[in-house]
Amino acid sequence: MIEMLLRSPLLAEMDEEMRQDLALRFETRPFTAGQTLIASGAEGRAILEILAGTADVFVRDGDHRYRVAQLEPGGIAGEGAFFEGTPRSADVIGSSEGLVAVMPWSAYVTLAKDQNPAAEALERAVLGHLTRRLTETNARLSALIDARETDGFKSTFQRWFGFSGASNG
Repeated sequence: MIEMLLRSPLLAEMDEEMRQDLALRFETRPFTAGQTLIASGAEGRAILEILAGTADVFVRDGDHRYRVAQLEPGGIAGEGAFFEGTPRSADVIGSSEGLVAVMPWSAYVTLAKDQNPAAEALERAVLGHLTRRLTETNARLSALIDARETDGFKSTFQRWFGFSGASNG
């Protein structure tokens, strides 16, 4: 499990000593398809990284639940509640069997109180991950806006997802 964490994208840009230090502070847990890893509205200050398998992220709007992302190995969840102390904003549910690494808030606080450079390295890694995710989202939104003004959403989805547009039947 430690080896998986040492190779994880979250820790990839850190020096060996920091990766080792942080990897030892994560807890690893198996999960199954259908298992709730994070529940919307719940309290909790832990950040999760998918090490193996996949998990779906759902947001709620009234009685409806919408899938907004699928986390694959290297994907993280729970970063908002982790740093802000707010309730969870989404459901994260295993979509396959897998393994998740969990950084408890208490482990991070210990690092920060000790002025361990690994605390700041973790913060930078999470911010880097969020920056990449926002950049990807902005690019997709921009493409959708452009498509609306030119060839429409259907053509854009067909290009993105490789649909031919021909229907069978």
